[in-house]
Amino acid sequence: MFIYMAAIYWLIQPFGADAQAAFGLGSRVMQALFLPAMAIAFAAPAIAGQNFGAQNYQRVRETFTWTAIMTCSLMAVITLVCLTQAELMLKGFSDDKEVILISVIFLQMICWNFVPAGLVFTCSGMFQSLGNTMPALLSTATRLITFILPALWLSKQSDFQIEQLWYVSVATVCIQALVSFCFLRREFKKRLPSNDLPKYSNGNLEENNLNNNL
Repeated sequence: MFIYMAAIYWLIQPFGADAQAAFGLGSRVMQALFLPAMAIAFAAPAIAGQNFGAQNYQRVRETFTWTAIMTCSLMAVITLVCLTQAELMLKGFSDDKEVILISVIFLQMICWNFVPAGLVFTCSGMFQSLGNTMPALLSTATRLITFILPALWLSKQSDFQIEQLWYVSVATVCIQALVSFCFLRREFKKRLPSNDLPKYSNGNLEENNLNNNL
């Protein structure tokens, strides 16, 4: 996050203080809007981790499915709010019309990456539950590389516009979501056997067999 934010602030220097203030305002509002979805996504590792430890692998998969549905659905609602009510959310933080205008444009463009970001949050939580967070680091590195390199190239062009950065940002979050999902599928295949029956202690096994016989 530090590298991403620092890169953007450096890249938008030519557009002046209004642009930097607008990005700071818009990004803080965006992060505040993310909190409910992040709360859902970051609760998933505890549930999935417990079931992974109990070798109830089907519930691990179900935890991912329902967390992704809830997180992405909430992100879709937030996207609609940004598309329709962005100015209303920003007015309480600034009286500068130029700052508000740039922030509105930022939110209305960047909100198209909210649903993919929800999937990224969900996948990151699942990597924690499986005890391997390296894929999350690699997917984040992928986003940084795919954002910073094109952004640097665009900043050297004579027709460089600030909106181009937001387009690149949306594209890179979509790429990160795809990479995270592919990594998670690989982790599921490696760590979640096809046999989803949990192991029981001797007492529970005898009780289970008795119930089956009855």
